[in-house]
Amino acid sequence: MDRFEISILRDIYGSLLTDKQNEMLKLRYDDDLSFGEIAEICEVSRQAVLDSLNKGEKHLAEYEENLKCLDKQRKVFALLDDMERNCSINDAVRARLAELRSILED
Repeated sequence: MDRFEISILRDIYGSLLTDKQNEMLKLRYDDDLSFGEIAEICEVSRQAVLDSLNKGEKHLAEYEENLKCLDKQRKVFALLDDMERNCSINDAVRARLAELRSILED
C-alpha cells in the first residue's frame, strides 16, 4: 500500500483502530512526520512507533479485504464518472449526480 491509500483507509476505518494506532498513522501519513518525531510526540520509543504503524497498516488492509469500502467507493465514483460522460442527462439529473458525489466525498 502506498501512503495515499493508507491515509484514505485510515479515514474510512480509523475508528476501528486503537487511538494510538490511529494517531500514529495520522502523524506519519497525513502530517509526514518521522518515526523519531512521532516517538517524541507520543512519548514512546521509535520501535513502538514502528510496531504500532505496522499493526495499524495490517489492520487497515484486513478491514479493506473483508469490508471492501474503498473498493466499493472507487466503483461508485467510476460509475458516476461514466454516467456524467456518456449519458444524455438534463440539469436536474446532473444536479442529483453532483449531490451524490458530494455525499460520497464527505
